[in-house]
Parts: sequence; structure tokens; C-alpha cells
Amino acid sequence: MGLFRRVSDIISANLNDMMERYEDPEKMLRQAVREMEEAIAVARKETAQAMASGKLVAKGLADHERQDRDWQERAEKAVRAGDDGLARKALARKQEYDKMVAALRDEATAAEEAGRLLRRQLEAMEAKLAEAKRRLGTYVARQKAAQVRARYRLAAGTARLDQGAFEKFDRLREKVERAEAEAEALRELNGDGAAGAGAESDTGGAGPSVDAELAALKKKLGGPS
Repeated sequence: MGLFRRVSDIISANLNDMMERYEDPEKMLRQAVREMEEAIAVARKETAQAMASGKLVAKGLADHERQDRDWQERAEKAVRAGDDGLARKALARKQEYDKMVAALRDEATAAEEAGRLLRRQLEAMEAKLAEAKRRLGTYVARQKAAQVRARYRLAAGTARLDQGAFEKFDRLREKVERAEAEAEALRELNGDGAAGAGAESDTGGAGPSVDAELAALKKKLGGPS
């Protein structure tokens, strides 16, 4: 009874509902697959035993039917020979075989039905096992894909944080560089004004670099220096 109850549970199991009720669906599915495989191994053995018993019953039935026909032929032969005593003995044996044949036919029918039922249940269990394995493979693949997506989202979030840090640094650097540039510009403005005035008063508008360049040009052209 335990096996048939377990077979019924497996065949009627709703894998979707089972997955929703458990916190770890993958673990549950793997356990279900193991239990199905164990139950199927037992069911296959019992199915084979039932089929073997059916074959033996069928073989015994065929043998008794052959014996029954043989005694029927003997009785007919005795009647044709006018030997009523031998005919009675043959018919008596035939009646014995008639009873055994009837019993064996009932047994053979029951064994055949039991074998058919067990085979159908075994096929249903194997189909349910195949479904569970497909679900397990699909779930594992989905779980791995979800983990990859989670890692990608984490990496993307970290990249955004890092990018934000770089952008903040760039803004600070730009402020510092602008402040430095403004300070340098102010220094140039203040220094150039004083230097320009002094140069004009000392050279009359032309610095020593201009005199040197003029002398070099006269020498190149061959004019008086």
C-alpha cells in the first residue's frame, strides 16, 4: 500500500504549487527527483514481478487447456470405439481440467490487468520524473541568469558611484585651476603696467632687443651700422 500511495502522490503532484510553498525550490526539486527515482526503481521491480507472474499463469493456463483438449479427444475416441467406461474416465479427468482452466483464466485476467495498471503507473511516474527534471533544469538556468543579472546591476551601480566620484573630482579640479588662472592673470595685469611705463621712459619706446635686431639687419643688408 505504501508504494501505491507514493505512486499516487508522485503522479498527482503539482510541481508549480510545490515550488511556491518552499523557500528553496531548487533543493525541493532535487529532493523530489531523488524520491521519484527511488519510487520508480521499486515500481519497476514490482511491475516486472507482476508481469513475470502473469506470464507464468498464462503458461500454466495454456498447459491445462492443452490437457483439457487431450482428455476431450480421448473421451471422443472411446465413444467411437464403444468403450463407455474409458470414455467416462476421460470425461472425469476433463472436468477436473475444466475447473482448473476456469480458475487459471480468472487468475490470468487479474494478472494481466494488474500488469497493465502497474505499467501505466510506471509510465506516468517516468513522465512526471522527466517533467521534474525539466523543471529543475529550467529553474537552475533561471536562477543562474538572475544571479548574473544581479551581479551586473551591482557592477553597474558601483560604476555609477565611481563615475560620480570622478565627476566630483573633475569639478573641484576645474575650480582650482580657474582660481589659479585668475590669480595669474591679476599678477600679469599688475606687473605689465609698471614694467611698460619704465621701459618707455628709459628707451624712448624701443627696448634693447629692437636695437640688436636693427644692427643685425643692417649687417645682413651691408649697410652702415
